[in-house]
Amino acid sequence: ITFILVLSLICFSFTTIELGEVKGWFLAGSEPSSYEIGVVEDEQRNGKVAYIKSIKPKINNKFGTIMQSFSAEKYLDTKLKLTGYIKTQDVKGWVGMWMRVDGHKSHSLSFDNMNDRKIKKTTEWTKYEIILDVPKNSKSINYGVLLSEEGIAWIDDLSFEVVSKSLKSTGKTLPSAPENNSFEK
Repeated sequence: ITFILVLSLICFSFTTIELGEVKGWFLAGSEPSSYEIGVVEDEQRNGKVAYIKSIKPKINNKFGTIMQSFSAEKYLDTKLKLTGYIKTQDVKGWVGMWMRVDGHKSHSLSFDNMNDRKIKKTTEWTKYEIILDVPKNSKSINYGVLLSEEGIAWIDDLSFEVVSKSLKSTGKTLPSAPENNSFEK
């Protein structure tokens, strides 16, 4: 993986492969043994791209994800945008780029997996974005691309950028305290 830091922008590109794995990334999900990750050349993207694909037939209501985690320390009390390019083929379920911000003991503080804007079937390279709050008590940021059921998704040029707090989040952020407990509002 090549890391480039430019004005609080981190770009990830898939440039290294070791023993059939994607360096720095791992396979997870509800049934990771039904999926494979790797790196291939892609002429449209002018270089290498990562992929996740199903390797077993008839995977029902299960998913695999190519993912990575890092410390939230440098991004506390900011709003963070994840951008990436995804292409799909023969997806039976759906594909989504995802990001989750965790606090103490991996308690999720904010999350978006594109469940409300699923990528389905066969698509060309398309740019996607996720914007989430990174609260002051955040510990880690986890992200990747998930594939539900069968098909293949290619991924390239994932990047993070600190953005204005005035931008609307694409996912769910937990409130910092309970509200409207008397139901008067």
